[in-house]
Amino acid sequence: MKKYIISIGVDISNNDVRTNPKINELVNREVKERLSKLGIKACISNITGDDIVITSFVPEDLIEENNRIIFEILNKYAEGFDDLNGISKDKDKAGEGLSYAVAESISEYGDAVIVSFDTYGGESFVNDMALFVREIGEKFGYDVGCSVSNEPVEIPGIGYTGSESDDPVVIITVNELKEISKISGLIYGGLLSFDKLYFVKNGEGVDILPPGVIYTMSAFLNGNIIDLYEGIKKRVKF
Repeated sequence: MKKYIISIGVDISNNDVRTNPKINELVNREVKERLSKLGIKACISNITGDDIVITSFVPEDLIEENNRIIFEILNKYAEGFDDLNGISKDKDKAGEGLSYAVAESISEYGDAVIVSFDTYGGESFVNDMALFVREIGEKFGYDVGCSVSNEPVEIPGIGYTGSESDDPVVIITVNELKEISKISGLIYGGLLSFDKLYFVKNGEGVDILPPGVIYTMSAFLNGNIIDLYEGIKKRVKF
């Protein structure tokens, strides 16, 4: 049976700058506990500004259940409901909601790079950045999932999220561990061509001169997370 990497990005914060570490801890713990009972490895992979991204390594037949449980947990702990309320069973009524990306797992361990963006003022150019990352992954033959869409996106088990969702997430699945270094370096170097874009550690707030965009990059390895910021920083010495 095929397995997939699924990333769900959402703002459940009560402000536009950063997340609540206590809420993140509660969400992460319950996601791990509940989904592990189904044989799904899942956790918070990225914390970017006021957004969190929950990433799961999911068998094809459990995608709907994975999404439903995550949505339930997010509603349980959310301090802000704008993104959650953007979800609709009716495609035409879907508003700004969750960012949803799916990519087929190449590795038996579900190894992937997850890139998550956050805007302060909904800067429209963020989609160009996410699509650029998608293009890098596709150019080098990886399986790629990207939340950017020109129309509402169906999230199995939940409903539809609107096309105007402005904090995209991109998944790039890899076959071997050594490919993590290659693809993350390509992404970092390529994104340097964009103005008003800042690479930050997981958990940093939107502490920039607006308008602007921040992004985080994580390795999802068999359900474990490595924030790639420090590794890239040491490699390129910035």
